[in-house]
Amino acid sequence: MRKILLAFLICCSSGISAQEQSHLDGTLTISLADETIEATYILSNLPVNSQKLSFRLNEHLKVKQIYLNDDPIASSKVPQDCKDCLKHNININRPINPLDKIKITAEGKFKKLENAKDVKRYKGEIVYANGVLKAGDTDHWYPDVIRTTSSLSSYLNPFNLTYSITAVCEACEEIYIGNGKPQSSGSTFKNDQAQDNIVLLAGDFNFTEGRYANYINVSSKDIEALEQRFAKKMLFLEEFTQGAKVENKMVYAQLDLPVYGSEKNNNIILNTTKKLDANKVDDNLNESTAYHYMVDAFDPETNVDHMFIQSLAKYAKIKYLEKYNPTQYQAIASLLRGNTTVDTNNTPSNSRLQALLITPEQFLELESTIGEQNMKAFLKNTFQNLKFGKSSLTALTNSMAQINIKSEKLSRLKSIFIDQFKIRGIDTPEEVLVGF
Repeated sequence: MRKILLAFLICCSSGISAQEQSHLDGTLTISLADETIEATYILSNLPVNSQKLSFRLNEHLKVKQIYLNDDPIASSKVPQDCKDCLKHNININRPINPLDKIKITAEGKFKKLENAKDVKRYKGEIVYANGVLKAGDTDHWYPDVIRTTSSLSSYLNPFNLTYSITAVCEACEEIYIGNGKPQSSGSTFKNDQAQDNIVLLAGDFNFTEGRYANYINVSSKDIEALEQRFAKKMLFLEEFTQGAKVENKMVYAQLDLPVYGSEKNNNIILNTTKKLDANKVDDNLNESTAYHYMVDAFDPETNVDHMFIQSLAKYAKIKYLEKYNPTQYQAIASLLRGNTTVDTNNTPSNSRLQALLITPEQFLELESTIGEQNMKAFLKNTFQNLKFGKSSLTALTNSMAQINIKSEKLSRLKSIFIDQFKIRGIDTPEEVLVGF
């Protein structure tokens, strides 16, 4: 009996340990003088149902060794369809389970940019310029786990990570990882909310916390103007989504080097130019900003759910321009409306796959068919359905069923929308990590 009880307690403690363990634990040592990075990463608590696992890592971070539960294991690497990265493949003789720990040791050098011309032209990779080391979302400075059998891009379907990363950089005044506030060398950066695209900044820079955004190297005289622009921007997204609020702040970076990044929690680095242009905050309400706002508000689960959010985000951009930039809206809307005619031959038997689940043209066609007020009611019902946890297809069809209009064009649009869902497969919210 005691043996059974002991075994039960061990199993319980193991389960608790797995739940408390971050997806990504790591230590990072940066030397600005030597232009080097040494890193140890531990992947664990991963829902894997395969003997294979793959991850991307910057090609200048050379993997020294990969371990499975402290035992060295073999791996292979191949070029990947991303700038400056390699795909590393692991294959063991049994399925990987959430209790397994995969440790990756790596080291490498980063590029120091000496003049403004190089900084302006340089894209991608880990770089050091004007006193700041940066690694953005496309630089793969940490293992970017490849997930799902879907062909969707990582932008639409990333593997989101909880993390705990300790960073040491003795020559750095500030270190910023992921979100929150910069900290000093030797600090540990944690996030219990899973996110993707974790940004790294290290060096000498100024950080100011605002109401709507946090600012990096932005002068105090410019912050007030930016806060006003952000307030308008966030109010629009709240109104468009019929009340969804996102409390997480953005990051507005004004650095003399390229910095890119956007996480699930809407912590977005928006700008990197030395010269501040507050008007760009208005102009840049693009689908990326709206997409991450909606992802945070509605937490899509499946590939198709992510695609539906992207479609709504692109439509949000059009409506934002209509409200705040009529000239640009008219130019875009006239072009889009030229492509909004419903194809009467577009039936489930001969539909063509398009890049978006639903295009802005099709949303404009729906708006033209049912009228502006009915469109607002449709969007309100759609976002409420998403908030209640309904799938994107159910949210769409239920909302369209509530439109009390008899129209052959509306019926055809509904048929086309459903068909476009079917083409991509209405998947289930199952987490699957795949290898190669």
